[in-house]
Amino acid sequence: MNKRNVWFAIVPIMLFIVLAVCIEADIATNFEGWVYHEAVEHMSPSLTAFLKGITHLGDPASITILCLITFLVPKLRKAIALPTSTAVIVSAVINIILKQIFARNRPNILQLISETGYSFPSGHAMVTATFYSMLIFMLFRYVKSDTKKIIFSILCILMVVTIGISRVYLGVHYAGDVLGGWLFGFAVSYTVYLIWSSRKQKNDSSIDSK
Repeated sequence: MNKRNVWFAIVPIMLFIVLAVCIEADIATNFEGWVYHEAVEHMSPSLTAFLKGITHLGDPASITILCLITFLVPKLRKAIALPTSTAVIVSAVINIILKQIFARNRPNILQLISETGYSFPSGHAMVTATFYSMLIFMLFRYVKSDTKKIIFSILCILMVVTIGISRVYLGVHYAGDVLGGWLFGFAVSYTVYLIWSSRKQKNDSSIDSK
């Protein structure tokens, strides 16, 4: 494992800590308020319906189904399904722990959907960031076409960003919750990918030496 690559997981965690300190110290309040007002500036029934549909794509049930689909496809089962699902599970468990640690209440504003539990970091943002980041890592590892890499990566990033925005627009998360989820979710996915990649390389080397 290249030690320099580890920094790609460490830096997001460091930024997460800085963000958490800012939130605890109420330094991020103005920024979060500004983001919310920008998000709902053009609120409309059609946009609300669209973002309600988008936000459900980040629900635990939706991500679970997507993970199961990777297991059902033979070509994806060994190469993608196990590390991706492992990363998602780890991310979900860590998110629960972090929410209990910070115990931040959800926004006291107009909530267009019903949500319970604590707010920071956003579970939807964190788990979707983990899932789609893993897909991008696997894409760059196995797909040779640069065009496919770019197109699929853009789609994955758009999914993560849109789901995150939907959480703010729908009034169930602060912008800091979403940003924190993205940072930690990426850190989890990259850490799992590094561990999996390192072990796979060792196993491949062991097989070749026999």
